[in-house]
Amino acid sequence: MSITSQVCKRIYQADGQTRDFEIDFPVLSAQDVSVYVTDNNGAETKITANYAVNLAQGTVVYPTLASGLDPLAAGYQVTLVRATPLTQELTLTQQGVLDAKALEGGYDKITLQLQEVAEQLKRCIKYAVSSANTDVDAATFLANLQAAQTAALNSALASVESVKTALLQSMSDETTARTQADLTLQQSVQTLAGTVSSNDSTQTAALTAESTTRQSADNDLQAAISAEAVARLAADNALAEQISQLNFIEFVATLPTTGNSKYIYAVPQDETDLDNHPIIVLYVWQSEWKSVGAFSTNLDPDSLLTKTEAASTYLTQTAAASTYLPTAQKAVAGGVASLDINGQLADGQLAYATANRVGGIKQSFDGTTNTWTVIIEDL
Repeated sequence: MSITSQVCKRIYQADGQTRDFEIDFPVLSAQDVSVYVTDNNGAETKITANYAVNLAQGTVVYPTLASGLDPLAAGYQVTLVRATPLTQELTLTQQGVLDAKALEGGYDKITLQLQEVAEQLKRCIKYAVSSANTDVDAATFLANLQAAQTAALNSALASVESVKTALLQSMSDETTARTQADLTLQQSVQTLAGTVSSNDSTQTAALTAESTTRQSADNDLQAAISAEAVARLAADNALAEQISQLNFIEFVATLPTTGNSKYIYAVPQDETDLDNHPIIVLYVWQSEWKSVGAFSTNLDPDSLLTKTEAASTYLTQTAAASTYLPTAQKAVAGGVASLDINGQLADGQLAYATANRVGGIKQSFDGTTNTWTVIIEDL
């Protein structure tokens, strides 16, 4: 058969009613169709039972009516993917009949197998062609990335725990102040009860003291509440700051002179993958730029540039690396010269004559008298 499509996988969204999912890619055998279900938490499971493949109708039924299971609820997704066995059953004998249909079937199977391998490679992080890194280096990279993320999260948690401790201490101090105020109030009441037969001035003085004590306790309580509010705001700000630093990938058109070790920089390349999608190379800064992998995307690389990056790296905000001159190359060694307000080269960027002959002027230096001799002669 003719194989004109490179599709070997389809993803469908469940709706709580649908059981039949279309197979719109070529398949040699029903056993070559694999079914995966992804729940609304992102957990993926390969289905091994309660489904049926009908190649004549080009559908997969899941779950089957016979299973007694309800259709998948909205939020779930079903993935149909072809998985052709990596075998070759075609046998050609010397001087035997060359069966065109069998030969074409062998070619078809190889083509389907290659499509499936290509689909898997598209989902992988790949190193650049010129890189000498291996899968062992990829594991190290992922481990380092996970360790950095874990360290950042631990730092944020430690900051929150510190604020929590301060808040608990503030609450404890407030409780102590309230207890002391209650004790003072009780003592005042007892004093007032013991002197009830005293003159009115003594009673008035005791009441005034009690009122002052309560006011002081209320003031202390209000101060503690205000301190707690300030501490909570500081905790929220600290947590927001920690969370804001958990950004690991920065898309740039070209690498800056130096980088931040907490970030991964993604740089679009001129190369493309099998589907003509741009390839993005990943770099990290460890005293120097190091390539740690690459991936392909169907997005326009220029759309991945941030406003800050575009404004500070190129001569215009919408500049692309292939069209405009980076500002970092202006008036530097190996770069381009700049002009002054009159449109002329600045003195500091003009070369000085160092040869013994400049035009028709010949010059020589006498090291004994430390003098120059200039002779005008015809060339």
